[in-house]
Amino acid sequence: MMYCVMKQLILKYTVLAIVLSFMAACQDNDFLSEDNPNLISTGIYWTNLAETGGTLNTVYQVLHKNSLLNKFEEMLRSDMGYPGYGRPFPQNTEEAYLHLYTGSSDQVLNKWQTCYLGVFRANQVIEALNNLQVSEDLQPEWISQMAQARFFRGLFHYYVYTSYNNGEIIIRDKNPVKNEDFAKAVSPKEEVLAFIRKDLEYAYGNLYMKGAYPDGDESRVTSGAAATILGTTYLNELDYNKAMVYFDDVINNHGYELEKDLTKMFTTAGEFNSESIFEINFAPEQARLDLQPWDGDSGTNWVNVRTAQTRSAVGPAWAVHAYKTEPMDPLDPRNYYIDENGDLSLRAVPLRCSAMIAVVDDNQTTYYLEGTTSQYNRFGGENWGFAWWKKYQNHDIVRNENELPGGQAYSSKNITLNRLSEVYLMQAECKIKTGDVDGALELINDIRKRWGLILLGTGSEPGRTYDDVVYTAESLMEHLMRVEKPLELSTEGHNIRFLDFQRWKKSDNYSFKDRLEELANEVYYGVHFSYYNWDTGQTINRNNYSSLIGSDTPPSEAHIVVDYEYDLSNQNYNEDKNGTYPIPFAETTSNPNIN
Repeated sequence: MMYCVMKQLILKYTVLAIVLSFMAACQDNDFLSEDNPNLISTGIYWTNLAETGGTLNTVYQVLHKNSLLNKFEEMLRSDMGYPGYGRPFPQNTEEAYLHLYTGSSDQVLNKWQTCYLGVFRANQVIEALNNLQVSEDLQPEWISQMAQARFFRGLFHYYVYTSYNNGEIIIRDKNPVKNEDFAKAVSPKEEVLAFIRKDLEYAYGNLYMKGAYPDGDESRVTSGAAATILGTTYLNELDYNKAMVYFDDVINNHGYELEKDLTKMFTTAGEFNSESIFEINFAPEQARLDLQPWDGDSGTNWVNVRTAQTRSAVGPAWAVHAYKTEPMDPLDPRNYYIDENGDLSLRAVPLRCSAMIAVVDDNQTTYYLEGTTSQYNRFGGENWGFAWWKKYQNHDIVRNENELPGGQAYSSKNITLNRLSEVYLMQAECKIKTGDVDGALELINDIRKRWGLILLGTGSEPGRTYDDVVYTAESLMEHLMRVEKPLELSTEGHNIRFLDFQRWKKSDNYSFKDRLEELANEVYYGVHFSYYNWDTGQTINRNNYSSLIGSDTPPSEAHIVVDYEYDLSNQNYNEDKNGTYPIPFAETTSNPNIN
């Protein structure tokens, strides 16, 4: 019965995707007079590149589906989120945070279905293009479309490969036609990875580079994006030398630069900035506010809601303390401001903290247009918590998320999946593992310069301060794992944080279980906070334990103890069970070829 239902659903998707792509490509109503309008035939529906391009657009639309990334769930599943309102007992019980997800969980099923929907649509384009003869002058467009389709087929398979069943997943290299095509067995992980790389290599060799698309479309995938994912496939398998080749190419040959204008970091103004490699575009002018926002068909996302409201992945205590206490370079003038007495004072928090996470201590940064972050009302050690992730919020364009056109759930803020600083840090890891500590330090310090942080090592660049530590491969790797990678990438990309631990478990014997045990033993203290209100000229006391400090001993002032955030997560997490998702029950029960 379930097998039949699965076939019916796939056939429904087939007809729907074909009709949508056909309608998107039609410029008139001539199709109404065609014979056999209900016949599924590439001879009818894909007769030119405009029609295949219309279907390719539906592949890009899969990126809009929130279940592709499970951003909210993955923040909670890693160590990057506490589940919203309520402390020390959260108001909402989240199975991702507690690691209670199973094959029947929505986050497990919906991601699987979304990825394979993307594969299905990409296969439509690939098969249609293979059946299409075009003139020589149209060959570049044919190649471009094929490269984009194969990039996405490889990417969606890679998302499944890194998320499910220890990499043993179904390879869908063509769309099902006969009964036996529907129920495919899983393939060994080595075969899956080889298939993924073959698609990505084709994309890498044939996609346009950044800024080179003839129509100037910045939202299209590029050869730099393909190289980034390819390099990541090798890094995650600890093949550092092969990974370095791709990362070196991205860094030096594709026109990317670390963004130095901090107003363009995680803001609407900074979409498709100089370091953006792969970004999901949510165009406000194309949003469908008449559709429900939850599954992405509206062309909007609601990750802003899941990082700004009661049921949210809010900033955990460890991240707050880590961001606040990064050492600022005293020689960088950006780290100073004119205080209420007219004196030059050091900023309360570093620039990296201000850009990425809202904490009550930050009285030098505007948040939601009116007032500083210190004035924001949703801080409280016994209710709201200590921090809010800013990367997906619209804090730079509205006073609150409800002011968005259509309401708070219709965000058109882009989601960056890969950017240059990630490649820098992956390349730094490769250099550490291949003995080039100085090369790794240079890459890490380039990022730290952007944020005005003290640099690592014993360098002597004028106008910069160094920590004067002689780093070994082991000590620099420790810093990368515990400071640089989590604070620079935090909640970004496709499960970056969680997948890092799957790799470090193999390379450094540092698993996510180890991390949870660390967090379960950490203690922080919430204390009252006072700040100067620049509008009224008054000092405001927030007697709600909203500022976090870390110490070996409790502070003498009034405080609360924050030592509970990852206790249950640690108790429940099992590396064998939770390291990857299981194949969804809906697939295993309907597919007779999966045991």
